[in-house]
Amino acid sequence: MFGPTVRQYAASLSSTLSVMTTATCFAWMEPLMSRFIGPDSEIPNLTTDDTSWLVASIEIGEVVATIPAGLLADRFGRKPLILSTGPMSLVGWILILTTRNLVVLYVVRVIQGLVLAISFTVVPMYIAEIADPRIRGELSGHFKTLWYLGILYVYIIGPLFSYQTYIYLCTGLPIVFIVLYSFMPESPYYFCMRCKHDKAETALKWLRATEDVDKEFKSISSSVEGEMKNKGSWRDLIATKADRKAFFIVQLVCCIKYLNGMPAVVAYATETFKTGSAENAHTLTIALGVVLCLSCFGSAFISDSVGRRPLLLISIAGSIFFNVLIATYYFLVEKTSIDVSDYYWIMFISLGGFCFSANVGLGPLLQTMQAEYFPSNTRGLGGGITEMTASVTTFINLKAYQMLTDYFGIYMNYVTFSFFGIVGFILLYLTCPETAGRSLGEIQTDLAKDANEVITGEQNDGFDEESTSNTTRY
Repeated sequence: MFGPTVRQYAASLSSTLSVMTTATCFAWMEPLMSRFIGPDSEIPNLTTDDTSWLVASIEIGEVVATIPAGLLADRFGRKPLILSTGPMSLVGWILILTTRNLVVLYVVRVIQGLVLAISFTVVPMYIAEIADPRIRGELSGHFKTLWYLGILYVYIIGPLFSYQTYIYLCTGLPIVFIVLYSFMPESPYYFCMRCKHDKAETALKWLRATEDVDKEFKSISSSVEGEMKNKGSWRDLIATKADRKAFFIVQLVCCIKYLNGMPAVVAYATETFKTGSAENAHTLTIALGVVLCLSCFGSAFISDSVGRRPLLLISIAGSIFFNVLIATYYFLVEKTSIDVSDYYWIMFISLGGFCFSANVGLGPLLQTMQAEYFPSNTRGLGGGITEMTASVTTFINLKAYQMLTDYFGIYMNYVTFSFFGIVGFILLYLTCPETAGRSLGEIQTDLAKDANEVITGEQNDGFDEESTSNTTRY
């Protein structure tokens, strides 16, 4: 009835509704910051230190669940793990609706961290494994678009409704996700990993909207069989030069993505805009959310045509430039007597430029590269470790933001973000290859070849083709 592109879009977008649900879990406190520490707070006697810990504590649950999420996805399937985020989210919202206690809020944040870990670990695997190589970057890029749609959702409704109504509106998203995603197929790669070849072929036929999938099915089966001969373990992530290079690049992109400031910008947007006497902080926050969504949406359509590597480098360079502008603005506000109130628009444009630059490549491409660089036998484990790196760096970013603001001023946060961006740009320029338009099996082969070429250049210019092929697992 529908063509392959429509079906793959349906499966991808319905799975990323879990990401939109997760985004509301991550950012629901942002519109309530001022209300929480005010005299009419729903949670009595909250301080700014309490709210900063609540914002960051979601990462505790994420750290705990990242590795198990990847392993469970390999054991029980991508779809069941993704689907489980819906009921878990509902439990969190019900606790928020029925209690007004700080300790319970910490429990809720841990539960929401579990949801975050599963979504960020398993959804990228699912999308990469169901997508045709020609649109894999496009579909994977929608992961972050739905993430920022969830954040924009809370930016819009948070200031408009009462606390109770606001939480009810957040509760509706996981229900919609559960209903829609229940009709989608499991990953053919997972079925092949579990030797359920009939189910794998059936799923692939649905996704490709054709009965003629023999060539692709054999390719998937052969790729998975080759990778599963050595069962995935910690050691396999760094077993060869190709494995070590892939692991290093993915972790590097992850660190840059979260240490360049995006988590803190999202979590403290309204409070940031209020500094400098902005009269319409909530309106500016909503506008920032729109920029985040549009930039991610646009990058999804160009990542396969422009390439992963150019987008990453352009993205990081733009982030550095705008972080320097923001740091300069806040330094003038906080450390000098110069009146820059008439130029507040420069700060907003710089923040918008930073969000656009970060999300053109750095934001959405981590999930794409994470799924592309790890082979089937270590994809779940590698994804779990990457998400653990993400949770640790996000926690550092969120908690350090308030500390640096208290000790130095807001400007020092953006100086720090710029430093991490410069280091990351240099390292990625030296190490990151191109993967756009390549199948998952071809990417693993290319990484192995690249690693052997380094050996050839360094140790022996006379390596022959046979000896080179014998040093790889692919």
